[in-house]
Amino acid sequence: MENRIIKRGSVEMSVVCSDLSLLESINDLLRDKGIISIEDDDGVLHYIVDGRRDRKEVAGKVTTLNPHGTVAELAKEDAYIELCVRSVLNEYGFDMSLTGSALVLRAITNAFRRGMLLPPTMKAMYYETGRAHGLSYEQCERDVRYAMNKSNLKNMRGRAAMRCIYGRVERRLGYKDPLE
Repeated sequence: MENRIIKRGSVEMSVVCSDLSLLESINDLLRDKGIISIEDDDGVLHYIVDGRRDRKEVAGKVTTLNPHGTVAELAKEDAYIELCVRSVLNEYGFDMSLTGSALVLRAITNAFRRGMLLPPTMKAMYYETGRAHGLSYEQCERDVRYAMNKSNLKNMRGRAAMRCIYGRVERRLGYKDPLE
């Protein structure tokens, strides 16, 4: 076996088999499920994740896997994340009866559930969150801007406000040192 340093963004995988149907089965599983887990001799699970369909959720697939956890434990973790995000939004004066506040809550909560950062642009965030709520991009943008203008973050640009909220939630969840 040859050790190689894998550079960020490039991953190499080789499957060697004499049966073409086995190779097709692996490809079908990856295409359909997006992930395959393989257990080695020591009982350690290794994951092969396929990013051909939805590259944004590839990292979230591995970080949300919890082979030893129960559904109840995952539900408690999700509820705790939402509680932390909701309390940070309340600290910043968001009116939770506004649709825009619910959209911000969902965007940040989903980012933590998937184990990823916020979408790289506000446009991507408006699109993703609006689609999940059945809203157009324009409706989502208008509602989020209105909610931010009614909050204590009204003097900040949208992306900076989202990063501020995200950072505060990270500290509250213990992902980041509070003194940073």
